[in-house]
Amino acid sequence: MVTHVLVAVHVDTGEHDEAGSLRARVVALEESGVHALTFAPGPGGGLTALEAAAFAAAWTERVGLVAVVNPVHAEPFHVSNQLSSLDRVSRGRAGWWLDVVDDAAHARAHGTEPVGSEGPDALAQDVAEVVEAARLLWDSWEDGALVADGATGRFLDTERVRHVDFVGRRFSVKGPALLPRPPQGHVPVLARAVWADATAPEVTVVDADEPVDGPAVLDVPVAADRRLVTDAVERVVGRLARSATVAQSAGQRPERPGPLLVRLVPDRSEDAWDAVGQVLSALRARGLVEPPPEPGLTLRDLLRLERPPGRSGTTGPAPTGDGRATGRTHATTTGARA
Repeated sequence: MVTHVLVAVHVDTGEHDEAGSLRARVVALEESGVHALTFAPGPGGGLTALEAAAFAAAWTERVGLVAVVNPVHAEPFHVSNQLSSLDRVSRGRAGWWLDVVDDAAHARAHGTEPVGSEGPDALAQDVAEVVEAARLLWDSWEDGALVADGATGRFLDTERVRHVDFVGRRFSVKGPALLPRPPQGHVPVLARAVWADATAPEVTVVDADEPVDGPAVLDVPVAADRRLVTDAVERVVGRLARSATVAQSAGQRPERPGPLLVRLVPDRSEDAWDAVGQVLSALRARGLVEPPPEPGLTLRDLLRLERPPGRSGTTGPAPTGDGRATGRTHATTTGARA
């Protein structure tokens, strides 16, 4: 049976919108040996995912910190810089979970219409373009571009910082990014299987029966109910057994080419946190869970993902300023651009 299982726990920032509460929660979860945390505001609001993850970075040193961020209507320049900042302050532990929301309420908040109203392929294209623009911005600084040599007074190798000049259907980004390339090269992108073709995520979020190559995330709801705790454990075990069976029937080794990240999602009751501990203990008792992460490992290390090489630009060095320019048009006319 597959044994390379990592455990993540979801943190509802609305339940922990005070510094003391959030700090206590993330510290306790890291001490419990979980491998990653995901952050998102709950129904009642709360800190943004990026705010909570950045705060958690100051109080943790081993656990991965994954911000659940909606790419729809997002400004990729700002999102990419925020994720790059999170990766830097966490020393390479940042992740980006794509939470694709395109309803009328969300669109109104951005003064526009749902992207999907423009056609069945519009939403997938928009999500893919936001992710691609973010990755291009991360690569707009080559590794080694930041010199910071006090002896020579040389701060930056301008030949290694380039414009992006990305033009999408609904926005354009000039670049370069505000910050040097993230420690992980690219912040790992996690997305549900339905977006896999559009975004090429490094980690695919799957249901129990969905086949997938490479690292995958299985969401497991957790509630303070003994029967549901047992069900949660059996769901994970069943997923692992099916993966091994499929691999063996195809003549492959039973090991997955990447880890299975089991994300435990507690309901909004305080007792659910005890249930999270019970599920984690039960999985450990079966010998399924990898040891707690060690200090110094990146999220890519935990997920067995290679650090991607940078893509060199083609439009020449950046200007002496920050060089950024980004705009998003919300016009629905075909071909409208910022």
